[in-house]
Amino acid sequence: MRLLDRAPASGLSLRTIAREVGVAPPSVYSQFPDARAMLEFVARECWQQLADAMGLAEDQCAESATSLKRLKAQLAGFVSYAMERPSRYQLLFGFLVDTGALPDEPGLLQPVYRSVLRGVRAIGDDGMPFAADDPITATLQIISLAHGRVALAHLAPRHPGNTPAAIIAFVHSAIERLFD
Repeated sequence: MRLLDRAPASGLSLRTIAREVGVAPPSVYSQFPDARAMLEFVARECWQQLADAMGLAEDQCAESATSLKRLKAQLAGFVSYAMERPSRYQLLFGFLVDTGALPDEPGLLQPVYRSVLRGVRAIGDDGMPFAADDPITATLQIISLAHGRVALAHLAPRHPGNTPAAIIAFVHSAIERLFD
């Protein structure tokens, strides 16, 4: 993970990892048969870290917080993770594209997807209507919205509107419109 925090995933190799941890390359090869297997392992870890960041942000809400506020907190955790760890975040979606992995493969997108879906369903259970046809569509809209805004910010990180706070405000505003 330290390597990812310093450089993009494209610079990861089994030899680079071996050098970073101070072992001979064959030691790493005994853990991973190839670079793709290693990247898949790292991507799974990053997906779980992202879901954990979302859960932690939601857990920091008061028990009396509305389901909408709890969902917004999750998405603030999503944006914060993505903006604080751009190489890790970019690996998540780059790995899916580069390898042809499907988002519904166990362990990839699922922790994040399930967290948002749970939040969307809670909002529905509270009687708040949402603009989407069903909770699954609303969940996909929310994840797409947050991911799209983060991806745009990663393209121009120094633009004043691309701070984590500004992106969170944008995502929160859009979520409010979805559940208006």
